Amino acid sequence: MLDRVVLTRDLADSHGTVLARRGFLISPAVVQEAAQRAPSLPRVPVAETAMAEDLRLPLTDPQYRHLFRSQAIEAAVKRALIAVRVPQALVDELLSLKASDPARYRHALTTAAVTARLLIAAVGDAPALPEMVAAGLLHDVGMRHVSFHLLRNSDELDPLEVNDVAAHPLIGAWFLAGVLGNHPAVEAALAHHWRNGHGYPNLSRPPMRAVEVVGVASAFSALTQVRPFRPEPYDARGAVDVIVPEANTGQRDVDTVRLLVHALRGASGEVRGVRFARARLGHAPSVNRHTPIAPARLIG
Repeated sequence: MLDRVVLTRDLADSHGTVLARRGFLISPAVVQEAAQRAPSLPRVPVAETAMAEDLRLPLTDPQYRHLFRSQAIEAAVKRALIAVRVPQALVDELLSLKASDPARYRHALTTAAVTARLLIAAVGDAPALPEMVAAGLLHDVGMRHVSFHLLRNSDELDPLEVNDVAAHPLIGAWFLAGVLGNHPAVEAALAHHWRNGHGYPNLSRPPMRAVEVVGVASAFSALTQVRPFRPEPYDARGAVDVIVPEANTGQRDVDTVRLLVHALRGASGEVRGVRFARARLGHAPSVNRHTPIAPARLIG
């Protein structure tokens, strides 16, 4: 039921230190236990690490010109990105991801920037903003532990491969919990594919609203970036044309998707006044071999 995972191989950090052996079971309860035992580790500013120059990449990508359309917005997002502080172990994980899977690393950077943009549109420069931007940056860290060949697979996945991909939210959340303790990044890792009860893993309660923002930012970022199972990405409008119907059918939080559309339109006026446009086909790739990971379901 995608509410737990048993490791099929040893789990190691970016330095090769084994964190858990094959056969170890991870569930949301195990994630919480790891958070309670986590040490208090010093944090380093991401802007002072080898990632510093990469933080600007989403802001200069033409694909996102509608989100970062003014110098003021770009400056606000940049401030949010450089304010992120995390333990060195997590910087090492991200840099390891950059080396092994540059596309996934770029996805982390873009999700962080889009998360910042949406939250700035919603609440401005709130004190908690850097922590939520860190959650966007780290939400997909579990994908570093997915089989290497799957990250370059251009065909539909078989059932064993689907299970491997489906494990990454639990693996990522457990790893982050052991480093960060109780932190929004842990919940974001666990719930960014939850999709209002339709996705995975199964959770006993919805995530906090800000985590819904990370989930929508992640989906928008993934759709608008290159993946091996499609020849080109969606454009911004095409991505929205995928995400809006999911909101309309209860698979995403409507207010969070409305916030995305509001930001893409320039964040003029009230978010609650946003009305979704009629269905229109935006740019979509000619081939898309994306494999659904979890069957749609509603929690009663």
